[in-house]
Formats: sequence, structure tokens, C-alpha cells
Amino acid sequence: MDAFFVSVEETLDPSLKGKPVIVGGDPDGRGVVAAASYEARKYGIHSAMPLARARRLCPKAIFLRGSLHRYSEFSERVFAVLDRYSPLVEPVSVDEAYLDHTGCERLFGSAPEAAQRIRDEIKRVVGLNASIGIGSNKLIAKVASAYSKPNGMLWILPGRERAFLAPLSVDRIPGVGPKGGAELKRMGVRTTGDLARLPRELLEEAFGKWGTALYWKSRGVAGAEILPPEEAKSIGHETTFEEDLTDPRAVESALSYLCEKVAGRLRRSGKAARCVTLKLRTSDFKTVTRAHTLPEGTSDDHTIYQTAVRLLRKLFVGRTRVRLVGVSLSRLAPPGPRQADLFATAPRENWDRLYRGIDGLRDKYGFHVILRQASAWKRSL
Repeated sequence: MDAFFVSVEETLDPSLKGKPVIVGGDPDGRGVVAAASYEARKYGIHSAMPLARARRLCPKAIFLRGSLHRYSEFSERVFAVLDRYSPLVEPVSVDEAYLDHTGCERLFGSAPEAAQRIRDEIKRVVGLNASIGIGSNKLIAKVASAYSKPNGMLWILPGRERAFLAPLSVDRIPGVGPKGGAELKRMGVRTTGDLARLPRELLEEAFGKWGTALYWKSRGVAGAEILPPEEAKSIGHETTFEEDLTDPRAVESALSYLCEKVAGRLRRSGKAARCVTLKLRTSDFKTVTRAHTLPEGTSDDHTIYQTAVRLLRKLFVGRTRVRLVGVSLSRLAPPGPRQADLFATAPRENWDRLYRGIDGLRDKYGFHVILRQASAWKRSL
């Protein structure tokens, strides 16, 4: 994704577009730049730079604290698009992934055709720009993606990997940081082509195993397969309040919101959970957890929330001051056949249709387009 954190902020507030925007926090504090718009980068501002220095370089920059919750929600929507195009999607971070197109040609066309469809769908559904590199391996795809930013697409034909890399600065190779790049330049290596001309023995003598990796990378050779994320044993969300809460309604509202988030992730994974665990941290930093095992697996918001809130009410007594609340689901498994509930107020299929509709709306318009009443009250705090 292009300048992901900033792009999310621009989507939420279009008035920021075209301006030098920096996400990271208060420039009077001790924080660092988390992301900078392309307009801010023209002033030499980059990630991990101290915010105070960024302000000196660009006094007119707009500084934003940012929200990891918002960025996580946009990331989930982007990955929901990717998952529709391949069963093999390897997340690298919240805004970067590898996708294996092998075997998907009959469904989505050639790799460039599929890539264009992915970019268009991300823009249409999520509202963000993405840059895509297409190559025969992850190394080439990553370098091509970076080369085509912002909002571009580049396809490196098989057999042209070494020619593509040769004129690029050696620090374009993934894994070559400032120290490694400086050492290579002391050896007279400035481009990837310079590196490719060095004997393997020389690189191994100078850098050991890293030298071997450099030898192959400079030739565009990388054999790492694209691996899907490991199957999670539990799914959870938690939040730390800016100020300790003493109002039970506020804590229960935050818990409702978290239950909706975690249940949505659970449904996307195609799983159901039998164990609901509540986490509570008080103002004195004492952390307590309580768990309850359900008679059968569920992925329903209301069932998970009803279970979690019962656990909360047993802990929330007297003048409890709550610093953090969280909920996690475990004992995950594919949903099995449901036992009929003679006392249910609505048929099981009605709940299934409801949550499919909710998930569909959120995939298209974002998580906050529809919330439980209790969760919505939390949003107004």
C-alpha cells in the first residue's frame, strides 16, 4: 500500500490530500515518524525520523497521532480483497503482502490482468492506492513494487530479473540496510550490477552466509515460497483506555465493540469458538482473566458478548477503576451441526443471514458502518 497510514487518514479526511501529512504524534514529544505523505517526503522526511526533526524540515506539516484500530480495520479490508484472488496470500505487515497467482489464470486472467483487477478493487472498495510488483519470486516482486510507487504496477518478465536489478542502487536489495550498504560501497559496490560481478567466494569471505545470500539476490534468484499465515489457536482484541473508567456502562460498551471485532474475524476465518476469555486490568495494573466454555462452538456476536459481559459483571464491583479490557476466543474449530434450541427467539438461519449481511456491509464500507447499540454508545464516549 502507498503511504498506508497517511492514505487512511486522507480517505477519512479528504482535506488532507495534497498536503504534507505526518503520522506519529505530537512533534513536541519524543516520538518518531510512523508514516509521511509523499508531499512531506519531498522535504527529506522519512519513517523512524524524530518528530522534532521532521517539524524543523517542514514547519507547515500536519502532524496526526493516528489510530492503530483504524489502520487495522482498513488492513483487514485490503486483505479481504486479496483473499478473493488467491488461496496463497502471505502477510508481511498491515500494508504489505505476497500473493501467488499460480493456477488462478483461468479465473482472473494473466498476472498483470489480475494485478490490475486487484488494484482497481482495492481503490473502489477500500478507497486506497496500491502499488504492485509482478515477478517470478518474492525478491523481484518486492523490488518491482517499491520501484513502481506511488500507485504503479511493474511486471518483470521471466529471464529479465538480473537486467532489471543491475542498474539499481545496491540498497534497493531487501536486507541491505544502512550499515551493509555502507560496507559494500567501501568495497566499490554501488549498484546491484556491481555486486553481481563479484565472485561468490569473495562475498562469502567478507560477509559469511549473508554474502551467499547477496550473491544470489544480485542475480534475481530467490527460492522462498509464499506461505499463508499459520493457523491461529486463538483470536482476541483488547483496548487500553486513555483514562481509567469507573462507569460500568462504558466498560460494557467497549467490551461489546471488542466482541463484534473478534467475532467478525472469527467468521472470516471460517471457524467457531467454544471458549470465551475476558481480560481486565485495573488502575493498579492488576490483571485478571476469566474464561467460560460454551456447550458448542459459536461465531455469533450476541452469544460471545453475553458470555463476556457475564464474566465482566462478576469482576466489576464497588469502585473498580478499569485501565484495560479485552476478549479472546479459543478452542477454535470449523462450525459443526447446530443443536436446535427449543427456546430460541429466532431461527438459527435468521442469525446466519444477519451476520452474513453485516459482514458484507463492513467489507464494502468499513467496520463502523453498522454497530450494536451498546458498541455505538462506546464510540460516542
